Amino acid sequence: MTPSDPTPARAGAGQTRVLGIVLAAGLGTRMGGTKVVRPVAGRPMVERVVDAALESRLAGAAVVGGHEADGVRAILEGRPVRLLDNPSFAEGLSTSVRTALLAIGRGYDAALFLLADQPFVTAGLIDSLLEAFAATGKPIVRPELDGRPGNPVLFSARLFPELLRETGDRGGRDVVRRHAGEVCLVAVDDPAACLDIDSLEEYERVRNG
Repeated sequence: MTPSDPTPARAGAGQTRVLGIVLAAGLGTRMGGTKVVRPVAGRPMVERVVDAALESRLAGAAVVGGHEADGVRAILEGRPVRLLDNPSFAEGLSTSVRTALLAIGRGYDAALFLLADQPFVTAGLIDSLLEAFAATGKPIVRPELDGRPGNPVLFSARLFPELLRETGDRGGRDVVRRHAGEVCLVAVDDPAACLDIDSLEEYERVRNG
């Protein structure tokens, strides 16, 4: 994947500038090595997630590719997103988080990390998270379904240095743990909105929408 200039989506909620970062670099081992390009209800998973981000009030969107980079690039051709290469994708999720944060530079109040294997995420859910961030100022905002926290997860820019120090496949998990008392949970009532596809069995259950 080659970088392209980001084109802002609609203005962020409450005048905050939040960038959407779609993590699409994983190996997809449990899916036979092909994951985010697989179709759900006739459209590739990564396309569905990116379109939700572009329809939301995020200030723009970037996609981190790795294992399936060529397929992701072809799917997203023509969309106003920034495409980023993560050559270290095999070392875990933290490398994609680092790739994105180092590339986007300053100018954003927060980043919302979306999973490319979460095909039913909606612009409405994203906007709810943005509104909660603007209203509460909490440094971490995420959805909650039936008492369980889910994805996507928003991190304030003041936590970017901590995210950059993470290693392996933990992503921002340890950062969330260290700031457990500063997390804003946004209740959602649609189980599909927080569903990420981790196995072929799960994929077969949802592939037709």
